[in-house]
Parts: sequence; structure tokens; C-alpha cells
Amino acid sequence: MSYPEKVAIGSAALMRLEYAVNQGNFLPPKPVFSLLAGKHASKLRGRGLDFEEVRRYVPGDDIRHIDWKVTARTKVTHSKVFNEEKERPAFVICDQSSAMFFGSVAYTKSVIAAQLAALSGFKVLKQGDRIGGIVFDDEQIAFVQPKRNRKTLMHFLDQVAAKNLALPEKKTLQRNTAILNRSLYQAEMSVSKDFVVTLITDMNEADEETYSRLIRLSRHNDVIIVHISDPMDEELTGSDMVLTDGKKQLLWDREKKNAGEKYISRQSVLAEKLVKMERYGMPVLTLNTSDSLEKQLNEILNEGRRA
Repeated sequence: MSYPEKVAIGSAALMRLEYAVNQGNFLPPKPVFSLLAGKHASKLRGRGLDFEEVRRYVPGDDIRHIDWKVTARTKVTHSKVFNEEKERPAFVICDQSSAMFFGSVAYTKSVIAAQLAALSGFKVLKQGDRIGGIVFDDEQIAFVQPKRNRKTLMHFLDQVAAKNLALPEKKTLQRNTAILNRSLYQAEMSVSKDFVVTLITDMNEADEETYSRLIRLSRHNDVIIVHISDPMDEELTGSDMVLTDGKKQLLWDREKKNAGEKYISRQSVLAEKLVKMERYGMPVLTLNTSDSLEKQLNEILNEGRRA
């Protein structure tokens, strides 16, 4: 059975996103997106030089980088400072569990997650860096060793698509809180250092172990948390609602066992934890299910231009 691409997405649709990356329509040049694409500004060895600033000469500076025009104008020796870009292999952890098969407006969380995984992968591949990662559902973890070739990315996206397309066929919502932590553990065992590790999930299954593992990963790698949210995540404390997948209906009774209060408390804790992760140096990017990924990324790009 086929489904609209906003509900479930296959390999062919994910492959089409490569065109958008080649056209430069996605992943704006903002720090967090530079990390998603596998690049990292560094004063260490690298492949390219980017001019950063002019400052007063410091003993030990390369004399080839002295800015003679500024030196002549100020009568004080100044040096040009450059940043070098070094390769950063990318490791994407994509949540395709049944809890992600949810969307109250336009897209399901699982589709937004799959699309971002594809966009990041194509961007990394275009820049000649290694790409690999983990895709997990409710029970299984698919691991793809990071390599610098198209075949590896295609295999990774096939795994994403397979798990995504299986979601509508699942009869029940499963809650396996351990699968996220198992995926993070495997990531710890698989990446050494200087990786860009991107976790794409709604974080609803995160617990204390999750945050501990993220902190450990971030000690030697750049970790980015992409939080996929839905408007209903913050609205379940309102009036009673009828939830449906188009075939079955479920009544959400907010009075039953204080369901609404428990849910909002959980969301409040999640918000606090995400702030904590940012304090540990992990960027948190929030995407929603209301708008297309293209629109959301373009809005972020425009915000960056205005800043």
C-alpha cells in the first residue's frame, strides 16, 4: 500500500533531495549547519583557509601572514589570522521508531527525520567526507560504517526508507525506551573522535542514561541534537480530542489519570534537559511537523542573514 510522502517516504523520494543539495537550497551556512555537513573550523591541520581577522602581531606568527597595509597605516605590525577547515566524518543517528509516526498538521515526525538525514548525508558526500550512522526502529538497530562513497550513503538511506515505510503497517505503538540508549551506546563504540554526531529524534524516550551518553559522546566529538516536535506536543493539556490515523479513532480524555498534567510535566522536563545539553556545548535544533523541511531551513537561513 502506498502513502503520501508526508506520511511515509521511500528511497526514491529521499534520493531526489540530492538535487536540492546540489542546487544549494538546503543547509544554510550557519554554524550548526556547518557541523551537520561535516565541516569544522579549526586552527589545526586542514584542507582550506578562511580569512578570519587582522590582529596585532604575536611572536610566533607566520611572517607570511603579516598584513603590510594595516602595518603601514597603524605603524604597528599586524597579522592576518586564518581558520583551516579539517575533515569531520559525519555520523547520523535517525529515529524511526513507531513513536515518531505522528503528525497532527502536515508531516509525520518520522518523515521530517528521514528527510534531514538524507539532506545531511548528501551535503557530506558532496564535500568529500565520510558519512555513516545508525537507523533504529522499536526493536532493531541498523548500523552503517562511515565511508567516503556514494554506495555507503545509498545503503544508509535505504535503511532509513525501509524502516520509515514499515511504520504505517504497525498495528500498535510500541514504547521501547532502551532502543535509543542502545543506539547511543553503539555510536560510542563506533566513533573515535572528531566526528560530527547528529541525533534526530523527538527525544520523548530520553531518560537520564540518554543524556549521560550524549555528554560522553560530546567529550571528543561534536554532538548535535535535532529535536523533531509537533504542535500537539504542547497542546495535549487542552480539551478532549479525537486522534485518528485515518482508519481508527482514539479519544484523548485529559481528565483520565491526569493524563494532560503528566504529559505537560514530561514536556517541561524535556525542555529543561535540552537547555542543559546546550550548556554542555551541544547545539539543539528544533524542527516541526507543520511546515516542509525546505521552508523551515530557508527561514533559518533568512534569520541568519538578518542577524
